[in-house]
Amino acid sequence: MSSYEKVTDEIRSIAEKLLKEEEVEKIIGFGKGLFSDEVTPIFVSRLKDVDRLIFSPQASMSLAKYLLNYKEQKVAIVAKPCDSRAIASYLSEDMIKRENVKIIGINGCPGIEDNSACQECDIRNPVIADYTVGEEMSEEEIQAEIEDFEDEIEKMSPAERMEYFRKEFERCTRCYACREACYVCYCEQCFTESNQPDWVGESVKLNDNFTYHLMRSMHMAGRCVNCGACEMACPEGIDVRALAAKMVRAADEIFDYKAGLDPEQKTLLSEYDVNDREKGFMDE
Repeated sequence: MSSYEKVTDEIRSIAEKLLKEEEVEKIIGFGKGLFSDEVTPIFVSRLKDVDRLIFSPQASMSLAKYLLNYKEQKVAIVAKPCDSRAIASYLSEDMIKRENVKIIGINGCPGIEDNSACQECDIRNPVIADYTVGEEMSEEEIQAEIEDFEDEIEKMSPAERMEYFRKEFERCTRCYACREACYVCYCEQCFTESNQPDWVGESVKLNDNFTYHLMRSMHMAGRCVNCGACEMACPEGIDVRALAAKMVRAADEIFDYKAGLDPEQKTLLSEYDVNDREKGFMDE
């Protein structure tokens, strides 16, 4: 597993090279805020600022979404393995141009502090990269890291699950931090803001909160890379990731499908395979 310090040094070295040789106009990475020690996304375009780039246990944000703001510029981006999958998804959906992006992928990702998604992550090396930093992990090493993972919600009865999510979602203030942090949520108008039809009320009543979280999860089916950015962004500490993670596992178990493994990969719901293991409604 890679160390944060080693990865930081290697990121800075690559960023300096890219800026010196004018291969990119900007580096999208992680760094400490100008007025605090909080780790945030930073955008480096000057050589003197390269030393602001870091990688740490607090680098929880998914940087991929920022690429949508720089579609016509040549940029480099620091990508955790889950971020590299998000980038591959954007490429498969023609959301960004490959020639405009230099990807600095993190091998053997050591994980993000308090991010529950890291406990079950089985892709610890970038799926696409122009440069890599850190030490690549073998499949055996990855499996050893996650072999003891068990999802506690899977053990619950339907009634227990309902009670669990009721307690979680009644705390939701509908600030939409989870939506803004998610690389999948890039619609120009979210269904929550639609009034023709009016899908979800403006209140923070439990029913409206359930509607929001369930519908958002359905929109993410076959596209979520289980990065945990939504949960990390939630100011109320709600288990926001649980519904999407369930569908990620279902897609893997039923269709042998993981999102964002290849830029040429189609989304799960955009193609049909006669060999899919889902039982048809006409089957006995």
